[in-house]
Amino acid sequence: MAKTNSKTQRVDADLQAGDVPDEVVSHVGKAVAQIMKLRQTYEETAATVQSEEERQSLAEQVETAAVRAIGDEGLTVDQYNQVITAAQADPELEERVLTALRAN
Repeated sequence: MAKTNSKTQRVDADLQAGDVPDEVVSHVGKAVAQIMKLRQTYEETAATVQSEEERQSLAEQVETAAVRAIGDEGLTVDQYNQVITAAQADPELEERVLTALRAN
């Protein structure tokens, strides 16, 4: 069995809306809010860079920041991805994540 983070409960694949604790949904919503801000900043900045190398470097910085934002919420990238994937297939879970996102 995988170790769990003390901030969140373990999240498994094949999730249903009722399977994901509210605390985890809240953390995912906060992480999504941060990642959306990062993507917006990336898009604005990428439009001003001249070279593909600069654009690639910027993309790597944004990816690192996104991983950090997920970790700051007490989630692993796998946990985050599992909830996001499950939310895409489960309207109830999707609504819970969107509600948590809007709360930020």
